[in-house]
Amino acid sequence: MQAIMKTKYKYYRILYSAFAAFTLLLLLWYQFTIPAFFLWHTPLTEKIASIITASLGFAVMLVCIKKYFYNLSGIDVFIKKKTTAVLEQNGLHKIVRHPLYAGTLLFVWSVFFYFPSLANGIACLCITCYTLAGIYFEERKLTTEFGDNYKKYSTKVPKLIPHFFNRPQH
Repeated sequence: MQAIMKTKYKYYRILYSAFAAFTLLLLLWYQFTIPAFFLWHTPLTEKIASIITASLGFAVMLVCIKKYFYNLSGIDVFIKKKTTAVLEQNGLHKIVRHPLYAGTLLFVWSVFFYFPSLANGIACLCITCYTLAGIYFEERKLTTEFGDNYKKYSTKVPKLIPHFFNRPQH
């Protein structure tokens, strides 16, 4: 994107954020305008598990958004304050490299399993594809920005799914 946008690259993040918000709103609008066709009846245990995992995913999203709003949103382009890029490896980043994406996917798929409608399934698939594409480009950007430090970090910490039981030895 930097090669394509050249001097306008400083607006990349805010344009990306606006595009992401717009497409999400478009997807939600579409989802709520089509009739709900449920794929199965959700048993109580699945509903309880979905509430727990959706709450966890939402909490992770809130923590990440609160911590990174200034840099993630792109509004920093309108403020004279200059920030330096830091390779975050603490907190949630000790568990996964992309905690906001992980929390988002956990949340949306939990909502799907609570309300297993065709529309929710399509929305989850779209959000998952969009997220995986975002991770691909984010990984490339971080490797370019942080080089060997990011490569070393990426060998120790998984992208999205934590190593809870079979943690690799370092």
